[in-house]
Amino acid sequence: MSTISQVHESAQPFEIVAVSTAADIEVGVRFRYDMKLELDMDVSGLLPDWAERETRYFVGRTTTGGAQWHLARIGGDFVGSSCAYVDDGWHSTLVRRSAIGWIIGVYVKPEFRGRGIARALSSASVEWLRGSGCKRAKLHASPFGRGIYESLGFTNSNEMELTL
Repeated sequence: MSTISQVHESAQPFEIVAVSTAADIEVGVRFRYDMKLELDMDVSGLLPDWAERETRYFVGRTTTGGAQWHLARIGGDFVGSSCAYVDDGWHSTLVRRSAIGWIIGVYVKPEFRGRGIARALSSASVEWLRGSGCKRAKLHASPFGRGIYESLGFTNSNEMELTL
């Protein structure tokens, strides 16, 4: 575990930590699940061992340099997460290394919001993607995060979705 930076001067300063152990990555995976619940996303199709599977996937990706979870810590407690990963979709099999990265799971526990934690987590993910050689970062923004992402330079895209 390596500390990226000490940020935000408040009553409770926080730090952003790059994590690589299964236990720490699972914290991020579970924060991502909390985010889905908060956004009323359908989680009914998840397998009973979904957390173990997702954690195993990201441990493997982290080990090979294809992903990085960041956790926000206040004192000894993790209070938020973000994950950056280099795209590994079908088209990535056609190039040496994909130039597209994704940011997922940006989440901060409600009682710790409004302190700049989500911005710091998102920035850490952007920097990790940049350092990994990505030329574009993509994400799906919730209404809560849109302002943060726009302030970091993200723009609306032509990505569309149809629920079937």
